[in-house]
This record gives sequence, C-alpha cells and structure tokens, in this order.
Amino acid sequence: MRVGATAARPAAGVAVSSGTIATFCAAAAAAGVAAVLLGLSTAPIPVEGWRLAARWTARVSALIFLPVYVASAWYHLAPGAASRWLLRRRRAAGLAFATAHTIHLGALVTFLRVAAESRPLGALLVGGGAYVTMFAMVATSNDAAVRWLGRGWKRLHTFGIHYLWFVFAVTYLRHVAAGEASYVPQLALALAALGLRLTAHRRRHR
Repeated sequence: MRVGATAARPAAGVAVSSGTIATFCAAAAAAGVAAVLLGLSTAPIPVEGWRLAARWTARVSALIFLPVYVASAWYHLAPGAASRWLLRRRRAAGLAFATAHTIHLGALVTFLRVAAESRPLGALLVGGGAYVTMFAMVATSNDAAVRWLGRGWKRLHTFGIHYLWFVFAVTYLRHVAAGEASYVPQLALALAALGLRLTAHRRRHR
C-alpha cells in the first residue's frame, strides 16, 4: 500500500525490495501472533482470552497503520531523514499492516465463534467492507497494478486509506462513548493523524 516540500519527493515505496517487504511483514506477523498468545495466556477462560487477543491484535494493527496513514503528510510538513525513510518504505509498511490486520480478523472471528456472539448487520457491512478494501489495496500494491489502473489506482488507495482510518476512528469513538477510557489515547492518535494530513493538504493547496 502506498497510501510539496521544496526537496524532491522520494518515490513512495516503488523501489522497496522484496526483502524489505518480507522483513516488515514477518515482524508484523510476529507481533500479531504475540498479541494472540499474550491474550490467551493471561485470561482465565478461553472466551476471555480470545476477546483479549482480538482487542490486542487490533491495537497492533493500528500502531502499524497510523505511520502508513501519515507518511506522505509528515514528509511534506517536515522533510528529513526519518520521514523520507518511512515514505520510501510505505508500501512495505502497508503490507505489514495488512498482515497484522488479517491476524486480527482471525482472532476476532474465533472469539465470535467461541463466545457464540454475532455482530449487527451494519457493523458487519462496515467492517467487512474495510477488509475487502484492504485486500484490494494489497492486490494492487505493485508497480504493474499502478501502470494498469492508472488514475484508478490512486483513487482506490486514497479511498481505501481514508476508509480504514474511518473504521478505526469510529470503533474507538464507540468504545469511548461506552465509557471505556482505555480507548481515549487511541482515538486521540487517530484524530491527530487526521489533523496532520489535513494540515499537509492545506499547505499543498495554498
């Protein structure tokens, strides 16, 4: 996934090597599996363990997603070695996010089955749509797809990155509204990321 400073803007992940992608995805997979194991090992009963596994894998995914979401804006507002490094590896980081979020999907589905719970139709449509969008972005995260889709590639990835942000933000907002204070920092980070992108957008279009 690749989701105007005076310095030349680096290619956003186009030249990233397959080894870098594999390293990023392996690290994300390890973090996701660790979150699952931690949840299962700290809960007294399996259903609670899978609930924690679903929650913690979602947090791992979000921690990977937010840098992908702000990479371009950060570089535009503060071009430097760190922001350039992230922007050049945004595709690898995006695929790492997809890896971690797929593990979250597995943990969530397992929890729902163990707990014999279901989700409202609206939640299933919104959440399912996020995964369809994410996998479409994964399938087109290569140079051949960029050439084949042309402007459609940018539309897909721009819509997708904002839709994924929306799902994270709405989820956090719902938990905060229910009185779960542990989600306040996550909501604050999501809003700060949006603010960074909006600031960069305004500066580009002055």
